[in-house]
Amino acid sequence: MKKVFFIILSFSLLVQGVLAQETEKWKIEDLIDEILKKIENYYSSEEIIPEDQILRQKEMQKQLEKIRKQLEILRKQKEYMDPEKFQEEMEKIHKETIEIQKTTQELLGALKEKTKPRMPVSPTFIFKGDTEIRENDFIEGDIFVQDGNLVIYGRINGNILVENGDVIIKSGAEVNGDIYTTNGEVIISEGAKFTGQIYRNFHSMAEIDKATSYSRKKHRIEIRYKQFYEEQPGFDNFYFEFERVSGFKVGLIFPRRFANIIYKPISVYGYGGYATKSHRWIFSAGIDRALINSGDPISSGFLLILGGKFFSTIGTKDEWLISPNANTISALVWNNDYRDYFKHEGFDIYFDIYIGSKFPLGIQNIKLNYSNANYASETTKYIKYFGWNKKRPFRENPPVYEGNLKSLSLTYETGSFKLIESFRKSGIGVFFSFEKELQNFNYKIFTAEFKARVNLSKYDNFGLRFKIASSDKILPKQKSFEIGGFGTLYAFPYKSFEGNKMMLANFEYILKNPIEIFDLVNFFIFFDAGYINTTEDKITAGFKIKNINEIKSDFGFGFGTESMKTRIYFAWRTDKKMPPVIVVRLSNPF
Repeated sequence: MKKVFFIILSFSLLVQGVLAQETEKWKIEDLIDEILKKIENYYSSEEIIPEDQILRQKEMQKQLEKIRKQLEILRKQKEYMDPEKFQEEMEKIHKETIEIQKTTQELLGALKEKTKPRMPVSPTFIFKGDTEIRENDFIEGDIFVQDGNLVIYGRINGNILVENGDVIIKSGAEVNGDIYTTNGEVIISEGAKFTGQIYRNFHSMAEIDKATSYSRKKHRIEIRYKQFYEEQPGFDNFYFEFERVSGFKVGLIFPRRFANIIYKPISVYGYGGYATKSHRWIFSAGIDRALINSGDPISSGFLLILGGKFFSTIGTKDEWLISPNANTISALVWNNDYRDYFKHEGFDIYFDIYIGSKFPLGIQNIKLNYSNANYASETTKYIKYFGWNKKRPFRENPPVYEGNLKSLSLTYETGSFKLIESFRKSGIGVFFSFEKELQNFNYKIFTAEFKARVNLSKYDNFGLRFKIASSDKILPKQKSFEIGGFGTLYAFPYKSFEGNKMMLANFEYILKNPIEIFDLVNFFIFFDAGYINTTEDKITAGFKIKNINEIKSDFGFGFGTESMKTRIYFAWRTDKKMPPVIVVRLSNPF
């Protein structure tokens, strides 16, 4: 009887030991699942986690998966193992799991405290668009960059927040502070020094970014592509312009936006308004149809557009001399209307190609355009606008060829020059155009232009423009080349030289804040040279200079605001002794 009792007792103890081992094993597996679930839930939340913390958590995940596999192996080998050895291995695994659980809880607790909603930077420096910190630049303070990439060659002591852009730290650069991004990446080159933490998709802005991510991406595309479309007068969707022929022109604009055609196959654009002095309605309406749209529109895209527009408006050939808004202010305040005008009615049909490759100069644009337009002269309607300009009446608007011109043109443009918003940035612009008139004049026109701005340091900058244009025929007024005065040769009378062969060169050197008492005033010196000829000959002919005096030139100095968009020029001619010509400019010179 006793023997039976001992057998039952031994069996009972054995069963309890086995069950305890099984229970212990399942407890460990439950614990592993619990820890992994906590980590997974935390990653899927709106919290931001520094990269070093993510790496530590991922390492723990790997260890937990390794422990799970060990448990599976133990379960298979249990019947072949000594019970004591089995229990020893189970206790070892349990201990490792508890340690991981403890470390994970500490990390998650610290992160929850660290990532409470807050603004990560108190920006000392705020930039919009692509921004570059040069090699010799040293910034003490926080930086905020909106809608553009931040490229760092120099040194920054402070936090960085980049909204809708990337942070790129080049070799030799140094950043002592944390980096926060929304809709962007952080790229650190080998040889760069970075001592802070990286926070991607900063969560205090996360909800805003989610709601506006589509709009932000569209806006970022517009920043890159805006250089390729015509600048309209006014602001936002309000069309407003004043000039001496039509008076005030007031209406609405629906501007051409490339983000629209990228996300939709069809996009419309245009403007319409009323000219108060001409007593007529003006309009332009266009439509784009994307035929091919592939790849990323900024880095690797290819976009082919078939489009057309029809118009009845007041046209000008002087867009390259001054922006419409700056000309409106100049005409109203000083009676200096630097554009000439003509009635322009007709239609255009075009193929527009945009290549968003990693081409060094940026996005490339190729356009083939057929134009059928009627032209008519317009006369100056205003002598003055404000009473203080009685002694300075407006110039007479010159007559043009009146009739129909049909032409086919091919243009190529690339570069980032037009995207420069400060003289402290560098950029290059390249433009080529060939136009063939198909009916009355049968002329051919070739135009080439190269522009560059070089940031020599954070205190000085050099800019230049070379432009050459040539035709094989005598051109109608609305197509001829004119230089002299504002925008070309500042010391000479406005548009004092005209022809069908032209060369123009403009140079300027800008020095930032040379006099400490004027914090926002920059100083610059400039030199301009130009050549005009009239001859019916091949496009490549007509540029043989027989006398150095055929080249007209001037020089001078001036002062400008911090952005250099507002300037005052003091210009002297080199061919004769004359008092300086003083010119005020409210837009970039080229």
